[in-house]
Amino acid sequence: MKGWDGLVSSVLLGTDRRPADFDELPEYVRERLGNGGLLDAAALATVYKRAGRKPLRELTPLEAAGGEDRPLPRAGAVRRLAAMLGGFQTVVLGEWLRTADANGWGVPPEHLPALADYARNRAEYRPLVITAAGRRARWLAELNPEWRFLQAVDAEGNDPRLWTHGNAVQRRAWLAGLRRRDPAAAREELAEVWPNESAVTRADFLGLFAEGLSLADEEFLETGLDDRSREVRRVAARLLARLPGAQYGVRMSERLHAHLVESQGVLAVDLPRSLTASMERDGLDSANPEGVGKRAWWFHQVVAHTPLTTMNLTWLNLPVEGCAPEVLQSAWTEAAIREDAADWARELLLRNANTGSRNPAELLRLLPAAEWAQAVNVLRNTVDVAELVGGLPVPWPPELGRMVLDQLGKVGTNRAWARLASIAARAVPPDVLDHPITRDPSGDEDTWRRRLVETLTFRREMYEELT
Repeated sequence: MKGWDGLVSSVLLGTDRRPADFDELPEYVRERLGNGGLLDAAALATVYKRAGRKPLRELTPLEAAGGEDRPLPRAGAVRRLAAMLGGFQTVVLGEWLRTADANGWGVPPEHLPALADYARNRAEYRPLVITAAGRRARWLAELNPEWRFLQAVDAEGNDPRLWTHGNAVQRRAWLAGLRRRDPAAAREELAEVWPNESAVTRADFLGLFAEGLSLADEEFLETGLDDRSREVRRVAARLLARLPGAQYGVRMSERLHAHLVESQGVLAVDLPRSLTASMERDGLDSANPEGVGKRAWWFHQVVAHTPLTTMNLTWLNLPVEGCAPEVLQSAWTEAAIREDAADWARELLLRNANTGSRNPAELLRLLPAAEWAQAVNVLRNTVDVAELVGGLPVPWPPELGRMVLDQLGKVGTNRAWARLASIAARAVPPDVLDHPITRDPSGDEDTWRRRLVETLTFRREMYEELT
C-alpha cells in the first residue's frame, strides 16, 4: 500500500527527523483522517490494509473432508479450549485433549488450525492433535506443509504404498504400526531398504525396534554395530544392551569381570588401560565428559551396558577401591533405567546414590506407583523434592498428590517452594483437585501460591465440564 512505509519510518525515527506525509496514502484513508495525526493515520491504514482487498474470483472450493464428527462438549468447555489456545493456562491443553477424547467429545473444527500450529514444534502434542482432528487430519495436512505431521494418520492402515511411496512421516508411522503388529515383517521390510536409506533415517527407523524387541532381532542389530554412521551404531548398541541373552551382554559381562572383582568384602576395580576396537564397535564412546577421566569413563560405560543379572545387589553396600564409588553408582543407575529394574532403583534411591546425568525421578518411576509417596517421604530430607517428582508421569497417584499439596499448604508463600508448586499444579490427579489449599485465602499478590490455586481450580472446572 502506498504511503505505508512512510508512516512506519515516521513512527520509528520520530516526526522531527521524518515528518509525517499523508499525501501518498489512499484517498479512502485521507478522507477519513481529517485533522488526525500520525497514529490516527496508522490505525486507518492498518484497517485499510486488512480489509481493503478485492474479493478473489473463480476459485474452486475445497472438497469437504469425509466421515462423521464426534459430538461437541458443552459451550463452557469449548470456551476453555479457546482460552488455552489464546495463551491462558496452556500447560493444561494436553490434559483437556486427553480428557475430551476419553469422554467421546470432539473438537470444534474452527480450533483445529490453531491446534495444528501449536503441535507443529511440540512432538508430544502431535498424537493428541491427530486424534482431535479425526477425519480432517489428512485434509488439513494437505493445506499447509507445516502441518505435515497430520499425515501420520494415513499410515494407521496397512497400505504398503505408504512405505514405498509415502513421505518421511508416513513411512515412519507405517513401519511403527507394522512393528507393533508383526515385528518380524517390520524387520524384513527395513532390511530390504537399509542400504538405500540415509544415516538419519536408518537411525530413526532402527529406534522403532524397541517395540517388540526380541532375540530374533539380534543378528540384524549386530550388523548395525558395523554401520558407517556413528548414530546408527549407538542405537544398535542401546537396543542390544536391552536384549536379555544376547551375545552383546556376554561380551560386556566378560569385560566387567576382567576389571572388577569382589574380594574380602571390597570391590576392587582395575580401570581399562585402553579402548579396544571391539569396545568401540560395541558402542563405547572414547570422548569422556568433563570431570571424568578417560579410563573411568570407559569403565563406567562397560558397567552401564552390562546386564544386571551378572552383578550382585549387595555390591551397593561394599567399599570400592580403584575408582570413585560415584563411577559405579552412576553406571548402575544407567543399567537400572535400561532394564526397568525396580529392585536396583529402590536400593540406589535409599542409599542416596550418585545418579550422574540422570534425574533421580527416572529411578523413582521404576517403582510401583503405590510406593512413590512413601519413597518421596523417606528421601525428602536428602533430595530436592521438586527434582525428584518433576520427572514422574502425570497424573500422580492420589497419595503423592495429597502429600505434596499438604506440604505446600504449610509453607506460606516462601519462594523456595515455587518450583514444586508449579509441578504439582499440573500433576496432581483429578480427585485431589478439590484439596483444602484451594479454599485458603491466597491474597491479591501474584505469588506461586495464588498461581497454584488458579491452576488447580481451572483443572477442576475443566473436568466438571468434560465429564
